[in-house]
Amino acid sequence: MGPELSIEIPDERPSQERDALVASSGSRIEAQIIKSLCEPLLPHVPASVHPNTISLITHLIAWVTTALAVGSVFAPTPLRSLLLVGAGIGMLVSMIGDCLDGMHARKTDQCSKLGEMMDHWLDAIIVPLTIIGITVALQMEPWMMALACTTATMVYQGQLVLYHHTGKFVQPEPATGVEGQFGISIGYVALAVLYYFTPRDQAWMDLAIGILGAVGIFIQMRCNWFYYVRLGRLFTRHLLYVGMMAALAGFYLAGALDAFAFMFGLIFVSFRISGSYVLHTIVGRPFDGNDLGIFAFLAAIGIGHFVLAPISLGPTTLQATLPYLAGVYVTIRNFADFTRYYDQLKPAQS
Repeated sequence: MGPELSIEIPDERPSQERDALVASSGSRIEAQIIKSLCEPLLPHVPASVHPNTISLITHLIAWVTTALAVGSVFAPTPLRSLLLVGAGIGMLVSMIGDCLDGMHARKTDQCSKLGEMMDHWLDAIIVPLTIIGITVALQMEPWMMALACTTATMVYQGQLVLYHHTGKFVQPEPATGVEGQFGISIGYVALAVLYYFTPRDQAWMDLAIGILGAVGIFIQMRCNWFYYVRLGRLFTRHLLYVGMMAALAGFYLAGALDAFAFMFGLIFVSFRISGSYVLHTIVGRPFDGNDLGIFAFLAAIGIGHFVLAPISLGPTTLQATLPYLAGVYVTIRNFADFTRYYDQLKPAQS
């Protein structure tokens, strides 16, 4: 989730407002993490390894990490701790890979629009995967999980809206993506130790996790506010995404979506909207953050749950299938866009 995007869209804001946008992370913690964990590995990555290969492997590891975290909830105590340790290692490796692909591309002169697009396009999936894993492993209350997951994806989306319209890729404060991934990695291991010695059903643990969740949500809202004050009038472009996330969270809490449908919905919507911002920014095409197809599916989910009786589809119902059909729609739309602009993304022939 590093700042490698390179195509600048002309700034639509007055010059006096643009001046206030200049900012960078300046995070000493992030710099130290990269220096200590990523830079020592860089010389050992063969030049023959393509940066996109690192991006794809990192993406796969992110899925495995989340699967381990989610699976830990259903495992008995000794196995639960092992799965959480595995998730912690996976998160750390994923963080390192997310840094190494861009570093390796620059070192070996393999930078390309396609590589930039792949890296940040896949981040639109990795961001929700990351927060889903830890919130499920902590077994947060549904309302807290919904709030934590939606606000986390809003940070990345706000960052991309700002970049698309101003050409400034600004790292969030008070916490960057690298810091967040590193902290979650440590959190998984700490949780593995805690769960090994203490049953999850202790009342004091509910309180502790509630406090931890509240702190995490507060930090994410601070990160969101960091972008909101910079977006100005562009905030309306971000509101479309907020509405989509709010609808998903509301349906989940109302019982229209089960936990898995909600989680996949977060991933699909983030991939469609944030991923489209990445693609359109790199090819220099406008994007307004809207997708009528997603709103149509959200309306269908609401009508199907609150108005219609369950419509049988063999062993399941149409209502239960809708979120996953939305995922198919999003995947087709995104890959159709990718195909349309591939000629502008592919590396030039030498």
